[in-house]
Amino acid sequence: MPVKLKHLSLYLRQKGPLAVVLPVGVALVLVYLLTHTLNARLRPVLETAASSQATNLMTQAIDAAVDNCLQENQMDYSDFVTLETDAAGKVTSITSNTTANSRFKRQVVEAVIRQLGALDSDELGVPLGSLTGQPLLSGVGPRVRVRVDSVGEVTADYDNTFTSAGVNQTLHRVCLNINAAVYLFLPGEVYPVSVSSSVCVAETVIVGETPDTYLNLEKGNG
Repeated sequence: MPVKLKHLSLYLRQKGPLAVVLPVGVALVLVYLLTHTLNARLRPVLETAASSQATNLMTQAIDAAVDNCLQENQMDYSDFVTLETDAAGKVTSITSNTTANSRFKRQVVEAVIRQLGALDSDELGVPLGSLTGQPLLSGVGPRVRVRVDSVGEVTADYDNTFTSAGVNQTLHRVCLNINAAVYLFLPGEVYPVSVSSSVCVAETVIVGETPDTYLNLEKGNG
């Protein structure tokens, strides 16, 4: 037996199991404290970066879902709203096409859910250098994996706005307000992110006085 091993064996017999357990225990405590400290400092940065990245991607996904539904259904202003005119061509009332609007809204909600569920994990990941807070290291290093764990509630409601578009002209816009939520899987936790986005689905300029009669155009109808 080499001299060093012989001395170690003798030392362990003299000191007992405590000679091994104590150093190992101290090392484990130090590792735990270091991990806890790093996690406490980096976790808020990771959550903020992942939330910002997810918000941008979710907004893009919502816009894409609405555009795709508009193109697939070939819908324009007249599909959402009917303008009633008198014999002189003056607009006398504005009516929402409730059935078509409800069908379109359901299609958009379904499309948004599909788009959000398909968000790319590679795009959601956060470079390790970005978590240090150092500008020179931003975007550098391997990406901390972030993915969509599940899609939460997605809701949509219509909103109509009337604004002046010039002398005796009024711009009428039909917007779809969409609220969506996803749950991101970050290392060690599931983190919720919510987005609200308003997308214009139809608009027209009404020439002449804006009629006083609006049927089913209240916010949320359709």
